[in-house]
Amino acid sequence: MQELVGRITALDPVASESLRVISYFDTLVEGHATAEALLRAASVLTGCAVGFAADETVMRVDGAGIRSRGPVRAEPGRWASHAIGEGWFAWVERTGDAHTNDEMVLERLSFGLRISLERTHPVAIARRNLEILIDPAESPEARAAAARRLRVDVGELRMAAAPAGEPGSALGGGAAVVVTPVGRVRASIVRDSTAATAAPPAAAPAVPTGSPTRQGLGLSVLAVDAPRSWQTALLALRLTTPAEPVVDAGRLGSVLLLVEAAEASAAPQPDALAIERLVQEDPRNLPHLELIVRAESIRAAAAASGVHHSTMQARVAELSEQLGFDARSAEGRVRLSLALRLYRLGANRF
Repeated sequence: MQELVGRITALDPVASESLRVISYFDTLVEGHATAEALLRAASVLTGCAVGFAADETVMRVDGAGIRSRGPVRAEPGRWASHAIGEGWFAWVERTGDAHTNDEMVLERLSFGLRISLERTHPVAIARRNLEILIDPAESPEARAAAARRLRVDVGELRMAAAPAGEPGSALGGGAAVVVTPVGRVRASIVRDSTAATAAPPAAAPAVPTGSPTRQGLGLSVLAVDAPRSWQTALLALRLTTPAEPVVDAGRLGSVLLLVEAAEASAAPQPDALAIERLVQEDPRNLPHLELIVRAESIRAAAAASGVHHSTMQARVAELSEQLGFDARSAEGRVRLSLALRLYRLGANRF
């Protein structure tokens, strides 16, 4: 690296300074530097105060490299900042125009902090254990050990899935963002009367209060079977709608078996495809179809939508013709209910 820096200095002094910054932080990371040491290094390189925020941990050092005492406010919109991880960030308090290497310093500082915090921060450790807990590739022994580290009752637990970006989905010590085929989803352990009631590690912040707008709840299982609960929580999340924002896999009964079979099959689902075509033709068809299933009768559906009974009757007849079965009959309503769930399973993305 030093030889490379020497060669580049003669050609491009700015590029050589960037390489020096990279080399400087790489050395600190290899030496397992603490978060405070990394901040002091960034302060020396920029001549400015720098800081980072990771959940409830906020640290700042001034332009002289001295750690600030007392409460520190994290203001990402005020200063140049760089993401460290999910909801974590570092910043440089540069007044006036940014200097040439400010961006590089921020990037390497964030990289170093991420490695340091993942090794030492209680929230990061808890997230990593949660990822182990729900990973089917991990051994049962590894999952049981992760459950103990999370202070979760190894006898029984339930997982919850929620879109990562929705309100109430902020990460705490008991949650982790998982990249899935349907998008980024927040995984967390349900802590209620029917599941694990133990708190997260004492040093970690509690799971944020407030519920996400949409949430899927998994089956109650032994801790070593947490991947099963997570898989069913994710399926339940994919079945949510604005009218049914929370779906509990434990209450789906035989519907869960049908949904899992459809998910495992590569064969197209004709009824779900018919609904997809109707929605593409007119998005208003979807709430009409859902109302047909939820309402006790066509008359009740008409009252709920604010139209005359005869108008709704004609609309249901038209939709039935396009679906290829009579949605007004008892058998047709059951078929439509299942078709809607299969449609949501394929359409919901996060």
